[in-house]
Amino acid sequence: MGQMTECPNCGAQIDKEVTKCPYCGFINAEGAEKKYRKDLEEVRENIRKTRKEPSRALVKGIAGGTRTIFIILGVLILLAVVYVAELLRETRDKPKLFLTDEEQAYAAAYTEIAGEELSRAYEDGDIEKMADIFDKAYSQDRISIWGAPHYETAYAASRYRILRQTLADLGGGKISKKEAEEITYDCFYFYYRAYGEDGAELFDPIREEEILPIISDRLGYTEEDMERFRDEVFTSSNVNRSRVYKATRKYYRNYH
Repeated sequence: MGQMTECPNCGAQIDKEVTKCPYCGFINAEGAEKKYRKDLEEVRENIRKTRKEPSRALVKGIAGGTRTIFIILGVLILLAVVYVAELLRETRDKPKLFLTDEEQAYAAAYTEIAGEELSRAYEDGDIEKMADIFDKAYSQDRISIWGAPHYETAYAASRYRILRQTLADLGGGKISKKEAEEITYDCFYFYYRAYGEDGAELFDPIREEEILPIISDRLGYTEEDMERFRDEVFTSSNVNRSRVYKATRKYYRNYH
């Protein structure tokens, strides 16, 4: 298990090495910067290796050397563009990281109201309503409601809705790598009961009646597989999204 840190957006405990929080999707600046620097260092190392072969470069002539320089510059520019684009894509629909005093007051009031709505929906056993409240806060209003009553259950409700949508695509034929990742993460989330005791009453029956058959019949994982994966994908009491992807990517072709 790697060194843990707290997500500055939702407060969850996450691995310092991951590029984004597996719970709210917010960019982990330290992990993202480390990955970018690692990629950049690999490019620099390639440049250093190229400089060690001046005689070969001379044989190829000025045109060949110029072409190499342009290729290297192109790779550097592409890395920078991809990195910035990823940051923009991941933060576009996510809660803001830094808030003014006025925004903090608004967020606190918003979280209190959302908590009251979640409590009513929880008492009614209304999973769809809880998903609506959670998704509206994060995707539409861009407010983190971490700390609100039944927050983890609301997150589970949102993931359950996403899972049903992506499973419909799976039944329709070939799915993308991203869709396979989403299905896998969500199934693992429910299998390992990451929704906690608060969500047990609502989601334990769903886990038994829906999730377990999906995992065995449609994804092809055995109970032994799932227990073996447990130590690989768990950090603290949470399912680590990036670790799930790394551990299972070779199985995606078996999904149906």
